[in-house]
Amino acid sequence: MIRGVEIDTGIKLRRVIKLLLLTLSLSVAGPVPVMAEYMDSVKAAQLRIVQDYIYSDDFVRADSVSGFLTAAYPRDPAGYFGRSATLLARMFDSEESSGSEEFQRLLDTIETLAGGILDTADRPTAAWMHLYLGHARSNRALWESHFGSFARALRLGFGVKGDYRDGLESDSTCYDLYFGLGLYHYWKSAKGGIFRRLRILKNEMGKGIEELYLAADSSRISRAPARNALILVWLDRGEYDSTIAICNEMLARYPDGRVFLWPLARAHFEKRSYRKALEIYDRLRRFYAARPGNYYNLLECDYEIYNCRERLNMEGEARATARQALSYFDEIPEETRQRQRDRLRLLKRAASL
Repeated sequence: MIRGVEIDTGIKLRRVIKLLLLTLSLSVAGPVPVMAEYMDSVKAAQLRIVQDYIYSDDFVRADSVSGFLTAAYPRDPAGYFGRSATLLARMFDSEESSGSEEFQRLLDTIETLAGGILDTADRPTAAWMHLYLGHARSNRALWESHFGSFARALRLGFGVKGDYRDGLESDSTCYDLYFGLGLYHYWKSAKGGIFRRLRILKNEMGKGIEELYLAADSSRISRAPARNALILVWLDRGEYDSTIAICNEMLARYPDGRVFLWPLARAHFEKRSYRKALEIYDRLRRFYAARPGNYYNLLECDYEIYNCRERLNMEGEARATARQALSYFDEIPEETRQRQRDRLRLLKRAASL
């Protein structure tokens, strides 16, 4: 994925990246028992609790619980994964890469611990270790696609398939692994570009959707993440009613989860329900305006609000939105100005009309 490129539905790959990130936010667990079920009911419940914090954008609590578990169970990779997923979510939310060194260090720890456990693990435990390895590699790829190198992101992204397949070879009943495979099969097919046209990559979008549904129906800890992943699938395929239905379902469970508002607004916009889209973008803008500093998302809101008002023939209000965006121009960091230069150029032109 190339930062700043639009996918067919109009939602930016940055939004795709963030939402995919949250679908991978499987968080914390207890120690690795010997000859006992690794993913017992208590551990699965813990994973879901921290996952809920991440979906609710409550990064402080997610990190607190993850940090407690890494201290209590230092030889288990799951708590470290919880901390890394929380840190990556926080970086995406703030549009800043501060914390990247700690993030990479946490992923190194996950890979070391999971790899060590694999040496002596029973087959069901080995399947979960492969899941951690696949998710760690996926999160590295997500970081690279957003803050680092596209080439490295591509290389890492293609590698996750082996982690998840090795997990299924260890335990075919670990349906959570189908969540990772579903993401891989759909998005490498949907966004394969020239590789698809040259038939280097097969079209496995249908297979990916089936795997996501399997995870949504049968997995231990990935049911909500799999449903969340389907939001982007339906948005990418232009199935806007399905996108809206799942977004509303997730918002009912996570009312503070801003990440679901972006695809919900985009789906309404694509359906030409501009007033509804405007209402959602206004809601997002009020949040960012009350917490100054995230100028990337504040500008994104103003850009989308301008588009909605223009299509509603609210010409005066649209120009006022453009001028409002320029009122904080001097406060926008230079890096953000460069990343949002196309939006700024359009709003500047609109403000001068």
